[in-house]
Amino acid sequence: DGKTIQSKAVVSNADPKTTFLKLLRNAELESDFKKRVNSLKSTGVSFKMVGYLEELPDFGNGKSLQPEHIASEVILSSVDYAEQAYRDALVYGYSKKPWFEVNIQSSVDPTVAPQGKYSFSIFGQYLPYDKKLDNFKDEYATLILDILREYAPNFKPIKYQLLTAVDIERRFGIWGGNIFHLDMTPDQLFVFRPLPECNNYTTPIKGVFLCGSGSHPGGGVTGIPGKNAANKVIQWFSKR
Repeated sequence: DGKTIQSKAVVSNADPKTTFLKLLRNAELESDFKKRVNSLKSTGVSFKMVGYLEELPDFGNGKSLQPEHIASEVILSSVDYAEQAYRDALVYGYSKKPWFEVNIQSSVDPTVAPQGKYSFSIFGQYLPYDKKLDNFKDEYATLILDILREYAPNFKPIKYQLLTAVDIERRFGIWGGNIFHLDMTPDQLFVFRPLPECNNYTTPIKGVFLCGSGSHPGGGVTGIPGKNAANKVIQWFSKR
């Protein structure tokens, strides 16, 4: 809305590429630094499906509330299964038999679903970032549900939506649709995350800090990058 808010410190929870190449695009940053930021690997490979069910899925213990409805169900039969899913993504651009986990949120909190219905989410691998997959989403959603029905035959959503890495980028502004902000590879972990000069939550710009998954220790909802960044900001203010 054009509003300007002045502050002595700014803490960015956006991914490093969005932070430096978009939000700080007009800042005085060295060209070499920008090139290295742009070279960071940040390709999303995950998919997410959300929706509603008429009844609880029957994983073999019936349709009444069971421990498996409260826990996460991981559809991954073996290490070889996971390896093949990865190789398929390299060859075909997607896993023909993805592995994924299923959660029934309304088993814990009924208010997140319409009365008498059950909400669910599926998070899985691998469906790498590719805008051409927009026309493949319905087919891939069917593939996912067919695999799941091998374990719970009555898993038939009345409404659902599949989110690809491209959708995640469009909806949430995460570069490459990578939910971890940057790839979790050895060259982008520990002192190298996101870059050596930013590995302690500071940036080349005085008073600008990083606190997202693109900082150490990386992705997953741990809160650790935020806690560490907050401590760094407190230290910075105490020395002013």
